[in-house]
Amino acid sequence: MESILIEMTALGSVAIATFGALFCLMQTRPSRVRRSFAIFLAAIAVNNLPESFTQVLASLPSSYTSVAGVVTWPSSFLLAPLFWLYVLFLTSAEDQTPTRLIRHFALPAASLAVAIVVLFSPASLRDTLFSNDPELNSEWAITLASIVALVQLAVLPQIALYLVLILRRLSRFRLKLRDYYSSTEKHELRWIYIIGVLGFSFWLATTLLSLGALGFEAATSSITVLGSLVGFALVSALTLWGIRQRPPLAPDHDDDPAPPNAQPAGKYEKSALSSEASERLSRKLRKAMEVDHLHRDANLSLWALAKHIGASSNYISQTLNEVIGESFFDFVNSYRIAEAKSLLSTTDDSVLNITYDVGFNARSSFYNAFKKHTGQTPTSYRKKMSQRDGMDDIKGQLNDT
Repeated sequence: MESILIEMTALGSVAIATFGALFCLMQTRPSRVRRSFAIFLAAIAVNNLPESFTQVLASLPSSYTSVAGVVTWPSSFLLAPLFWLYVLFLTSAEDQTPTRLIRHFALPAASLAVAIVVLFSPASLRDTLFSNDPELNSEWAITLASIVALVQLAVLPQIALYLVLILRRLSRFRLKLRDYYSSTEKHELRWIYIIGVLGFSFWLATTLLSLGALGFEAATSSITVLGSLVGFALVSALTLWGIRQRPPLAPDHDDDPAPPNAQPAGKYEKSALSSEASERLSRKLRKAMEVDHLHRDANLSLWALAKHIGASSNYISQTLNEVIGESFFDFVNSYRIAEAKSLLSTTDDSVLNITYDVGFNARSSFYNAFKKHTGQTPTSYRKKMSQRDGMDDIKGQLNDT
């Protein structure tokens, strides 16, 4: 029963991953994000093939089983770096391949080399290496078995390392979002954190199984089943969320053409924007908030603001950083907080209504931003202003008498 459950979950993972990969590649304009995700899903499908057809392989000679294991074995070393590469592309603004990329595939290359050596070894040796109770009768067999064991164990610290790298990347990405969006919550890719929790659970189960293979009692059939179920949930969640993603740091439309001689954000020293033009652009930005009230749009982005005032988003970013001295996120939210303070002190509207009226899309975001700017909660601010108004009324009555 347990073997059937493991086989069914593995077969389900292959089907879902294959569907996701084909879906990404069949898009009319598959971007590098979709292509990298398709390659990652393809590696997942290949990695799950042996467990998906255990019944079929069991009916074949043992040599076929060992060949299937050797052929698909290197794919397990590709999963972590390929997912990291997908996250890297998804959280990047520049359309370029990262430098020193080859070092991330050193371990997969090493596993491939070992797999080729094993594949072309005598069938008897190959069967011995993949048996449950190997009997190694030669120095070469002992050496090859030791190399295979070391490479297999290396996948565990590899997964842990890439989980850390992905979390670090997401942390920097959340800060970068503040240069492009006035509300960042729905762009923060929080689903990847859920994937991280599932990935850690899968890593933990795999580690316990590996310890069991070394003679510990931790590896049990229940852990094997649990690892299969977590793996299936991981593949399902990855495919479901991954195929729906688009790079948050890329504009929605081609309505933000780069001006002549414009440079990427962060390289303002070569920009063609003069100081006089920056000052004019600064006034336009303030007018967009103070007169046109664009800050009330909860989904306001840098590109939408650029289209509204007819300027390059790169120039707006430069003006915000060099002239105004704020990120796009802080600039817009300062106007939201200013209007919220006015509404809190002059109206009886609920805090929740004011939250949405001034442009925030979540009460928690409003409370955090308000406390950051004023040092107190909206409710405390309203109460304080009411007390102050009451004192002013009393002083006015005393003066009249």
